[in-house]
Amino acid sequence: MKKAFINGKCHILNEERTIASAIAVEDDKVLAYGTDEEILALVGDGEVTDLGGKTLLPGFNDSHMHLLNYGYYKTIVDLEGCRSHDEFKKRIKDFIEEKKVPAGHWIEAVGWNQDNWDDTTIPDRFELDEISTEHPIYALRICGHVCCLNTKALEAVGINKDLPQPKDGYYEVDEKGDPTGIVSEMMTFIYNRMQEAEVSDIKEMLKRACADANQVGLTSVQTDDFDALPGRNITKIIKAYRELIEEGQLNLRVAEQCALTDMERYDEFESLGFRIGEGDKFFKLGSLKLYLDGSLGARTAWMLDDYSDDPGNKGFGVYSDKNDLFRLVERVTAGGGEALMHCIGDAATQQGIEAIEYAASKHPDKQPRHGIVHAQILNRDLCERMAKEKIMAYIQPIFIEYDLHMAEDRVGPERIKTSYNWRDMKDMGIMLSMGTDCPVESFNPLANIYSAVTRKDLDGLPEEGWYKEQALTLDEAIEGYTKVSAYMSRDESVKGTLEKGMLADMVVLNEDIYSAEPDKIKDITVAMTIVGGDIKYQCE
Repeated sequence: MKKAFINGKCHILNEERTIASAIAVEDDKVLAYGTDEEILALVGDGEVTDLGGKTLLPGFNDSHMHLLNYGYYKTIVDLEGCRSHDEFKKRIKDFIEEKKVPAGHWIEAVGWNQDNWDDTTIPDRFELDEISTEHPIYALRICGHVCCLNTKALEAVGINKDLPQPKDGYYEVDEKGDPTGIVSEMMTFIYNRMQEAEVSDIKEMLKRACADANQVGLTSVQTDDFDALPGRNITKIIKAYRELIEEGQLNLRVAEQCALTDMERYDEFESLGFRIGEGDKFFKLGSLKLYLDGSLGARTAWMLDDYSDDPGNKGFGVYSDKNDLFRLVERVTAGGGEALMHCIGDAATQQGIEAIEYAASKHPDKQPRHGIVHAQILNRDLCERMAKEKIMAYIQPIFIEYDLHMAEDRVGPERIKTSYNWRDMKDMGIMLSMGTDCPVESFNPLANIYSAVTRKDLDGLPEEGWYKEQALTLDEAIEGYTKVSAYMSRDESVKGTLEKGMLADMVVLNEDIYSAEPDKIKDITVAMTIVGGDIKYQCE
């Protein structure tokens, strides 16, 4: 059946920057664009949608986020916005009482950020024991890299003074050598020792996440899901996605950024019959995802020099033996795929670049699209090496909502000059895609675009913009959410523009983003989200 979307301002995002008043769709692809009269004649008695003069763009494509984490977090204790230790404890207590959670059942919580509290100490097992000694409790920091557990949870997962510190990550101990309940980069260890969700539960989480994503104009996401849930069961996660497709209930196109962080996990993935790069237009196993360090807020991002506000601390690298990383990157490169590496600190980025350079020396015939995810604390040399190796940057401008208030304290006035430096990277030829790292931040594309072009937090501060010279243009930010994001997942031939033959994935905005004041972009709302020509969300 043919469909027409008429009476709009349809931005095709082709080389000619065409703006048409109407678009025709056949099956799930763009058939043509042109005037209302041309498109109505083309579709005949097909379905017609009047856009009411609104602005239509290619659907937004978040290039790095955690879709299943988002859905999962909607089922557990939400600690985002807590302003004190007391509120932190009260929310968890209230959840246990309201849900009538039986003794012995896990209590899972996420979203706390001690930097927003008057007392910025990290909660420990004693504080969580005040909530309950009958339930194992873990509470994950908003960054996803630091967690606190109560005594019962420590016992349940086997963290005690006799446990050797892991090769990657660590658990904090007191002066007697006893665990305090504070752990960093050990969620894999913990999740492997907790009860895992069933496929039916995973599907419900994904459906909730997809529905919310459609409401903000997302039609595609590139998501890291394999470590999202207790059990880390790859087969169940992939099965959940594929069942949703069969049932016609997956309303987003998904490129999985496969977290296979060691050779054993990679071997398991392939032994199950999966391969990087396989899939279809709704779900594919897109790339390898690796974590090289932690977060800036928790001071676990790996730095070449000490934190300016914490002398003696450089954070730490996940791959203490760089050869473990080099082998993974070479393996995916040899197979024709790419590695995306979480790097926040400059030392992590340096190690990631070295791994890519090594793989390139071994496989000069390959043309991978390797990427640095976050690419926050950098220097000129690292940027030049990224440009030379055609390493792409998966950036999250919305991060400055929080980071602009603490980043300079963490890294000092000199390093900050080459950090969050989107303009410099763009001018050096580094491709920049737009993402949010949701649920670390909201996956609302409009707030993210606002951050990219204004360099302000969501309260509009600082008024002059934070290092405003590093801002992107509106066109660059929108292309980072459409054309460039599609390129990142090797989908540029099927989406990212609305040229003939491309997938009819579109977003309709209630206001014209191109004529809006930059400070008002974050307030623009979505009128309609269309996936494959089908309306998946429409505001009332």
